[in-house]
Amino acid sequence: MRLLLTLLLLLPLAGKAANSLRGTWQSDHEATMRFVKDHSVLEANQSEFLDGSLGQLKLSFDTAKMRYRMPDVDITIQGKPQHFVGSDDSYSYRILGADQDSVAVMLKNILGRDRLWHIHFVSNDVFWLYSEELDYGLRDLNFREYFRRIM
Repeated sequence: MRLLLTLLLLLPLAGKAANSLRGTWQSDHEATMRFVKDHSVLEANQSEFLDGSLGQLKLSFDTAKMRYRMPDVDITIQGKPQHFVGSDDSYSYRILGADQDSVAVMLKNILGRDRLWHIHFVSNDVFWLYSEELDYGLRDLNFREYFRRIM
């Protein structure tokens, strides 16, 4: 009985979270770099990578799939031009839980493994998520990426 009551109370939040996610979101370079500069200690190459790559990624959510679109990016890091190949992929996701201003989703096989994202809504059209990307040396930077709804 207690479990049923808990589920009935959480279902409206999960439904609201799913509706809040729907749409297309673009990485917000300015808001993310402002947070990074205020709260992270970066090496020069990390800062150059973030400054050159942020603002490019687009995420589109429907009821069960997320489309992850990152264009090719050319960045100069420590005076050396670097080319990063983009991607355009879709991933299944499911909502694990939600509260008034955030949602936890499990993404299936994104970038080689299942990932848990805790998405925090700042407003109806802005969210941030914590980024911990080992592949680019960004671990332990207290790094949030902000996104703005564009559609």
